[in-house]
Amino acid sequence: MGLGGAPHKPLFPGGMPGPPSSSSPSGGKPPLPSSSAGAGGAQMMAVAPNNQVHQTRQEALQNVESTIAELGGIFQQLATMVAEQGEMAIRIDENIDETLSNVDMAQTHLLKYLNRISSNRWLILKIFAVLMVFLVIFVIFVA
Repeated sequence: MGLGGAPHKPLFPGGMPGPPSSSSPSGGKPPLPSSSAGAGGAQMMAVAPNNQVHQTRQEALQNVESTIAELGGIFQQLATMVAEQGEMAIRIDENIDETLSNVDMAQTHLLKYLNRISSNRWLILKIFAVLMVFLVIFVIFVA
């Protein structure tokens, strides 16, 4: 028995009467007194920066997420553009092949035309020479 007739309870670390509870959330440590104004204010001050840090991190993560989503959209547009450019490149290649065959055909036609003109030139020269011969004979024998 303690003083004044009250039963005596042994004090454990932290000045709390009774045995420490292993099921307490603080792991056997005594809880902070919530009745004092100074301790409550310190807890609120500790919670406020944690909330602010949590909110800042959440905003940063949202920024990263939105940036990744934008990048995904950009890469999707880029893939579409690359596919379109691939189709254009194929069409350009086909047009180049067609143009090359047209140029070869034009060169062949020009060579044929040149040969035809050259042979016609000789024909015209022969006709002109025959006419000159007749003119000379006409002038000599008729005049």
